[in-house]
Amino acid sequence: MSKELFLKMREEEVSHLLTEVENGDREALKVYAELKQHRDLYDQAVKKIEPLAMSEAEQYPEKSFEHCGFVFEKRAGGVTYSYKEIPAWKVLKEELTKVEQQAKQAYLAKQKGILNVTEDGEMIDLPSVTYRKDSLIIKNKK
Repeated sequence: MSKELFLKMREEEVSHLLTEVENGDREALKVYAELKQHRDLYDQAVKKIEPLAMSEAEQYPEKSFEHCGFVFEKRAGGVTYSYKEIPAWKVLKEELTKVEQQAKQAYLAKQKGILNVTEDGEMIDLPSVTYRKDSLIIKNKK
């Protein structure tokens, strides 16, 4: 089966599922769970194939190259720095954590109508608060 036909079939399957849900012919929760399972399956497959694909990509000296109708771009991995072993960083991090906790408690207190002040009567600056969207977690029944 060609990649074009395979992709077209997947697109049609997904389109059909969406139409069935929108028309009320299929339960949204069930289709949602099934699509998440399919995505997990594909994600696992990608993780297994990625090292092999990276190895094949090394055959191309260019940073960007075309293969089988796709354009690939090789990028170097990023760098992460850890400061946890630096004594000065540890001290400042602890101070930062205390400030964050104090500000959070002051925010929560204000939500309950309690003043956001220190023991000395000094106002505590409040943090800005943002909320993430709600989510729906799916687990297989055992």
